[in-house]
Amino acid sequence: MFDQTKKASFVHNIRKFMSLKNDAVVRTMSVLEYDFCLHLEYNPDVHSYVSQPNGFFYRFNGRKCRYTPDFQVFDSAGISAFFEVKHSSKISSPDFKARFEEKVRVANELGHALVLVTEKQIRLDPIINNLKLLHRYSGLHTITEIQKSVLAYVRKRGAVKLYQVADDLGISEHETLICSLCWISSKKINANLKQEPFSLNSLVWCD
Repeated sequence: MFDQTKKASFVHNIRKFMSLKNDAVVRTMSVLEYDFCLHLEYNPDVHSYVSQPNGFFYRFNGRKCRYTPDFQVFDSAGISAFFEVKHSSKISSPDFKARFEEKVRVANELGHALVLVTEKQIRLDPIINNLKLLHRYSGLHTITEIQKSVLAYVRKRGAVKLYQVADDLGISEHETLICSLCWISSKKINANLKQEPFSLNSLVWCD
């Protein structure tokens, strides 16, 4: 296996994803990979992840080729899998399919699954926009009295729509949404981000 040094080039547009889960900056090689980080960051089944992990060699058409997965993802038990992030327009050619099949075979020999994901899975509405919104406020660490009151209210009610939080506490829509996003990012409050755009009509709850 080998290490793929991450350097900007004419081919790769490196972006930096601030990951609280990893307590580190994750460098991605494309905007699509950056968006995939949002799913990894807020998936409770993902313990940690790294971009451009150590690669491996595979043989194709009699030649020795090198390959670096886009991500290595670990669960809470320490079991990991490789992920390849690709636009769907680039995966239909016979060459790609044959190469990927061989990469999967070698990865399996090394004890890892190799999973292909495309923008059709990554950029699903409304979840991708909700995750972007959530990530925007995930780094806010200062806890205000309004945030405390929102958390206490949701804990008391168990499950409640955000417009009820705003009405009963007498706070603005903007304050209600920001406070809720901060608590959702820290897993103190839960919300379903897959079904509808995050708004005052969203249901939030505490376990």
